[in-house]
Amino acid sequence: MAAGAKIGMRVMSIVIGIPVSIVTKKIVERAWSTARPDDPPRKPTESEVRWADAIAWAAVSAIGIVVSDLVTRRSAEAAYRTITGNEPPPSKPAKATKKLKQAGEKTKATAD
Repeated sequence: MAAGAKIGMRVMSIVIGIPVSIVTKKIVERAWSTARPDDPPRKPTESEVRWADAIAWAAVSAIGIVVSDLVTRRSAEAAYRTITGNEPPPSKPAKATKKLKQAGEKTKATAD
């Protein structure tokens, strides 16, 4: 059943994530065009791209990606709860979380 729950969450995340990412992309591009009249520097390797523009575009894009990911995950969890009546499976822990957990276990083992 756990495998089915994970597959169900993945499907819901994809179904929800596609329109969320489209809307987020439009919002990020509109925010850029509102703040700067120039097109965003999509290829920072081009010679006419200024450092400030490349860094600003990277920051705005990163914020959009993080917000999109958060909205997608939370919406998929809410949809899963509504459809199944159960709690969704936990998300895959980040590498940093795994490393912290392993470091804590090593510290605990050496303290014993």
